[in-house]
Amino acid sequence: MFKYKRLQWALRKSFLPVKSNALVLDVGSGGTPYPRSDVLLDRLTGAEHRCGDSMQIDRIAVLGDAQKMPFKDKSFDFIVASHILEHIAEPDLFLAELQRVGKAGYIETPSAIFERFLPYDIHCLEVMNVDDVLHIHKKSGPVEDSYLGMLKFIDKDNKWRQLFFERLDLFHVRLFWDEEIRYEIHNPEVSCEWIERINNESEIGNEKNDYLETEGGWRKVGLNALNRWYSWRRKNRLKDFDINSILCCPACKGDLSSEDESFNCAECNVF
Repeated sequence: MFKYKRLQWALRKSFLPVKSNALVLDVGSGGTPYPRSDVLLDRLTGAEHRCGDSMQIDRIAVLGDAQKMPFKDKSFDFIVASHILEHIAEPDLFLAELQRVGKAGYIETPSAIFERFLPYDIHCLEVMNVDDVLHIHKKSGPVEDSYLGMLKFIDKDNKWRQLFFERLDLFHVRLFWDEEIRYEIHNPEVSCEWIERINNESEIGNEKNDYLETEGGWRKVGLNALNRWYSWRRKNRLKDFDINSILCCPACKGDLSSEDESFNCAECNVF
């Protein structure tokens, strides 16, 4: 049973509920973007926030802020937002952007239970999914529960460690949404600006073009093979696609004009 659940979890990236001609954005794509995604968006390319894994740029990649995405309304049929929400200081802004830019999508985060047992100092939110509603708790600092957080009993207790790694589905939040994301922020008065200091101090870093550049393992090998298959299909499906056709000013959402390999917004007068 446990082994089946572990395999099932590992295969979750192999399928998205989208049509063959759907345009898919992976926001906060990081080092292992979903193979089916067509466009990648991330703020940082380095490995500081990705467990040592630099950003992959083997397809159209855009550097930008997920809270101010440089895309026109409803540009994408589907948006993948995997392990990014928990890094966002203003989750309401991010979730509004997802709904503005996409028609449907998928959100995945560590659960609040995960965060209490194994707190990450680069996560500023705790999230749970109850009846397809995201319940969000803003962390006042890197470790919200100093008692459970300091015990590290998943690292030290074999039974808990086995449960954690064999049933990762129990320690993560998954939500598929269509048109609307239902959510509730339970402590909106709490500021998570402390996470922005960490983000601002992070270097842009390097990037990579292949899943296998940093490590192997059966999961990476499988994802790499699947990625190559989707890459071949993507080249044919998007041969006439121009990313410039869906770009907009991230500040005012106005149209952009191209000039000397740069973009200019007439409304904001920003390059």
